[in-house]
Amino acid sequence: MTTTEHGPNASGRMVLAFMGFCLVIIFAASFIYRLERPTLEVHQKKGGGMGQGMPGGMDQAMNGPMREVMELMQKLQENPDDPGLQMAMAERFMAMGSFDRAKTFLDKVAKVRPDDPDVLNALGVVRYNMQDLDGAKAAFEAILAKDAEDFRARFNLGLLYKYAYKDEAKARQMLSAVIASPKTDPETRKTAQEELEAKPGS
Repeated sequence: MTTTEHGPNASGRMVLAFMGFCLVIIFAASFIYRLERPTLEVHQKKGGGMGQGMPGGMDQAMNGPMREVMELMQKLQENPDDPGLQMAMAERFMAMGSFDRAKTFLDKVAKVRPDDPDVLNALGVVRYNMQDLDGAKAAFEAILAKDAEDFRARFNLGLLYKYAYKDEAKARQMLSAVIASPKTDPETRKTAQEELEAKPGS
């Protein structure tokens, strides 16, 4: 992830990294760390995208995230202030890459759950993808201010420092802490170790 390089290299990996992890931790099965390039991106089950045939493709799309969004919208009409539904909507839009729409719902949830690490984690991802790097950093730091052992936030901060801010010392500090934490799961520890050893441009 870089400040000037928001292409598929930096952007794709951190997003996938954060997304994957969030599925398992943040939204209780909505994010899963998939690191192809260091990027803070949220990706969930995207359903089967558009098919090649017109009817088939439309049907596949309607059975994927769009269908889920429509169902959630119906529920929101009945309970417009339900933070759980708002969070679910944000998650679906993040999965589709509609980060501006996701942020609209996350901002509403944040008003009633300002210290919720899942909300802050999602806001960090959304802000990153909207090129608000300082906002993303602030969200992850807010998580650590409440829980210094939250390795998700520390991992994402490590990638932020490495690819966006080009601060190798800070990145190494964050990633080393992730590796050392007994709370870090094996997959994340392995990924953090790889990131610690990899050069930013690799």
